Amino acid sequence: MKTRNIIMGGVAALALAGSFAAPGFAQYSGNPPQVSTPEEKAQTEQLNAQAQGGTTASPSALNGQGGSTTEPSPENQARQEQYEDQQAQYQQDRARYEAERRHYERNIHRYDEARYYFTDYPHAYPYHYEDAQLRPLYLLAEPSQQLAHAPVEGPDGNWVGRVRNIETALDGRPKRVEIALNHRVSVWVSPTHFRFDAANKILYTDLTRADLWNMPGATYS
Repeated sequence: MKTRNIIMGGVAALALAGSFAAPGFAQYSGNPPQVSTPEEKAQTEQLNAQAQGGTTASPSALNGQGGSTTEPSPENQARQEQYEDQQAQYQQDRARYEAERRHYERNIHRYDEARYYFTDYPHAYPYHYEDAQLRPLYLLAEPSQQLAHAPVEGPDGNWVGRVRNIETALDGRPKRVEIALNHRVSVWVSPTHFRFDAANKILYTDLTRADLWNMPGATYS
């Protein structure tokens, strides 16, 4: 009887021990606890101490990722100033280049060369700009058709260009005339500067060649 009680007591003790050990075993059976290294513990303690002391350092600086607040060395400061000077000089050079390029593009006289001249002009006719047979353009019917590609003769009896285009108003009258000075340069001119010889298909102008070449708003191709 005594032996049975001892055996039963041992079984109960084992059961009681199992009841305490089972939860812990179940808790860590899948994911064992993560143990910090001594270095990680030291870093955590340092961060906590700095937080309690009211540090103003950034997280990156606290983690050793830069963020130094030291002043640049004289060598670095000199290199920075040199870089800024070079950038300023570059911007000045670029602005000067753009201005020169725009001036060059506006200077249409560089196209006033023999290789661009028209070579198919007809025989020149002497005329007087106020002659009765010369008609103002506002009297022309269908000016775009009558004036198409007509040669233009200047007051000195020299050819100054050809009609390239006619811009008409709502009433059909010419609003302005585009004169091709050669194969590259064209200018828009008021129709009041022209008279038309319908018999010979010649357009006469009171503007000289120099007047036309110096007119603003010239275009080139």
